[in-house]
Amino acid sequence: MRRKTALFLSVLLIVSGLLCACGATASGGSGPTSAPAAVTAIPTASPEPGPTPVPETLTVPAAREGWAEAYLDFLAGSADIFAALWPDGMSGVGFIDLDLDGTPEMAVFDQGAAAAMGVQLFDLDDEGVWCVSSVMDGAAGAFGDRHFTPVSVCASFFESFRLSRTEQGWSFWVNSANGTLETAWNEIVRFESDGGILTPVSVCAQYLENNAETGLVVAEEYTLAGHSADRDSYDAAANVYLEGEDVGYEAKGVFLWNDMDAYGGGWDGFMAMARDAAAAYVPIPEAVTLVSVAE
Repeated sequence: MRRKTALFLSVLLIVSGLLCACGATASGGSGPTSAPAAVTAIPTASPEPGPTPVPETLTVPAAREGWAEAYLDFLAGSADIFAALWPDGMSGVGFIDLDLDGTPEMAVFDQGAAAAMGVQLFDLDDEGVWCVSSVMDGAAGAFGDRHFTPVSVCASFFESFRLSRTEQGWSFWVNSANGTLETAWNEIVRFESDGGILTPVSVCAQYLENNAETGLVVAEEYTLAGHSADRDSYDAAANVYLEGEDVGYEAKGVFLWNDMDAYGGGWDGFMAMARDAAAAYVPIPEAVTLVSVAE
């Protein structure tokens, strides 16, 4: 009987030792006698950042007080510069809030050449009026190059400047273009603000050379943000604006041929155009939803 009891106790001690050994392996000498199921954390993928939603409501601040008088005083004191740069005179002047800061910029159209007129753009800050863009390189030296940009604009109408809501946000833009029988050039230009001053930005451009006799394109070049690109890249960038939601805002201005009797008298006629254009300016409504033609 004692032998059976001793044998039973020996077996019990051996089994207990094995169980303790298993528990030590799984839990470092303490805890349960069997290892818990391993838990593998599944990493959660970070969502891809999407485009910033473009607000349907466009809000612009109030215009700077005295903006019209500031531009008119600037023109009155710049007669000699305009006469030197554009001896044939100017054909139009108007005011458009191109950078959407509430205060309009001044657009002055020259007599032009070929298919379109050159547009000189001026902006206003606390220090005065600045020329920010011109088809004449000499304008940088004549008016000062502090805010002058290399992007120039050619257009035929004030309405060429379009206010649109696109995936890139609200902006004014223009399809700047010019050409001859041998060449054709156009550039999508978007208008931004840098430090409170209007800044034209080249989105994309196309340059074509044509056979004057057949009209066929013999060479073509494309740029995207000022760098060489292919046709597909150009089309994709241009379509953002060409297919954007145009809100139908019409920029206002006065051209020489609107009233040849009143505006045909040299500098005095040009100043009369400028005064009438300032009076005709229509501001962008503040804090309103502009309904697009796509809705």
